[in-house]
Amino acid sequence: MLRGFPVVIVAIGFATSSQATELAARLAAKNSVTAEEIGSHAAVLANDTFEGREAGSRGGRAAAGYLVEQFEKIGLDPAGIDGGYTQSFNGSMRNILAILPGSDPVLSKEVILIGAHYDHVGYGTRSNSFGPLGRIHNGADDNASGTSALLEAAQGLKMLAGAHRRSILIALWDGEEKGLLGSQHWLLEPTVARSRIRCAINLDMVGRLRQNKLEVYGVRTAPDLRRLISMQNGTDGLTLDYLWKMQEDSDHYNFFRYSIPSLMFHTGKHDDYHRPSDDTEKLNLDGVQSVTRLLIDVAVDLADADELPAFRVESAREGRDERQRSTLEAPLAALPGRLGLTWKAEETSERGLVVSSVFRRTPAATAGIVVGDRIVSWNGEALSSNQRFQQLVSTETEPATLAIVGRIGGEPREVQVTLEGPPIRIGITWVRDEAEPRCVLIKRVVPTSPAERAGLLPVDRIYAVNDEEFTTGEDFEKLLFQDRRKLELTVERDGKILRVPLVLDEAPAGS
Repeated sequence: MLRGFPVVIVAIGFATSSQATELAARLAAKNSVTAEEIGSHAAVLANDTFEGREAGSRGGRAAAGYLVEQFEKIGLDPAGIDGGYTQSFNGSMRNILAILPGSDPVLSKEVILIGAHYDHVGYGTRSNSFGPLGRIHNGADDNASGTSALLEAAQGLKMLAGAHRRSILIALWDGEEKGLLGSQHWLLEPTVARSRIRCAINLDMVGRLRQNKLEVYGVRTAPDLRRLISMQNGTDGLTLDYLWKMQEDSDHYNFFRYSIPSLMFHTGKHDDYHRPSDDTEKLNLDGVQSVTRLLIDVAVDLADADELPAFRVESAREGRDERQRSTLEAPLAALPGRLGLTWKAEETSERGLVVSSVFRRTPAATAGIVVGDRIVSWNGEALSSNQRFQQLVSTETEPATLAIVGRIGGEPREVQVTLEGPPIRIGITWVRDEAEPRCVLIKRVVPTSPAERAGLLPVDRIYAVNDEEFTTGEDFEKLLFQDRRKLELTVERDGKILRVPLVLDEAPAGS
């Protein structure tokens, strides 16, 4: 289990003193991240002075010098070669590395890596630019945005020194634009033993947040990563698009190839990608601030977990084929009706419900109900509400007596129907997801059921029932069918955690 989740959903007023202290320290660290400081770093890195930060170039070396100065100002411990911050490779290219030691004598030997590449494409060539060529490509979004975010995250994490049990390695990669060279070199010649890395998080192009949506890659590389990120997505409430694909397009992929759980935060490509027009005035600095705050929460939760899950080998196959995601998340078709008829909702009144169609070989057809009949009562209860009628159809367990008035009027006749299928108490069909074993994925929501009335949707994920978590489908069913009229579900939708009250219909527990 990943330690730290319950803290997120416990109200601060009920938290223990240690939890309250931890939450206050975390909040202070996140509040240290400001759009102004992010913008200040980005303005330096994306200035013409650095000539587009091409790896190995004069501008690239100057950018590296600036970044080393920032690590020194923050007071980070060096993690490069020979007690310094840098690791040189391929001549004049340089990775820049620092570490925040963990507090636990044992767990501090494990490392959470957060990284971003700081190089760009210089003046732009036919091989790396969409033009115009020969002009400085400042790369404000790609990747001055991720680099600036990482500097701010490092400053916030430094404030939490001693508050996380694992160590956190902060890496700024060179040579990404030339083929992920910096991270590849580090993995071949690591300055911290590669076996110590338990998870790697990459920031690449996080400067153009639009509609508050952040793309997150790699959550399927280890169990429960989606849950961890979603549980921490509270301060700024980003809409998280969890993508399955894993491809060789940024530094996270090198760690993925070494079977290390790997994540990437990304706000998407745009028309200025690898063009001279990718400048700082187009950055959404408030958006970078939100992404950085989320990064701090995720990094600390990983660094402070009791245990971390191992790499999921299945993610390699899943990352190549989006059809697997489509298959898992595709909503199921509607269930067949238990009665076998439809009615004219707009004509429902105190005089009952007018039947608009009757399906063959159903209880309604067997009972002799025909189009135009009006259903006026159910077991003696007068009917005047679409919702109440559907509720009765969904929950009835015994044969029911319906009073029917024919199309031409007259006295009601009584018919008895035995509904098909089990009663519906909640109104959802769900499946398990191997990558998220402590949740269920909703595949179907039954119309007019308690689930639909509560606003549940297909592809919602349920994490807890009345704050009780579960690890098996059987445990989930037991929680759902508790003998009570109201449940509260903890639900994740698009990376946001919702508390959904579910008012149940009057019916015995069933399937």
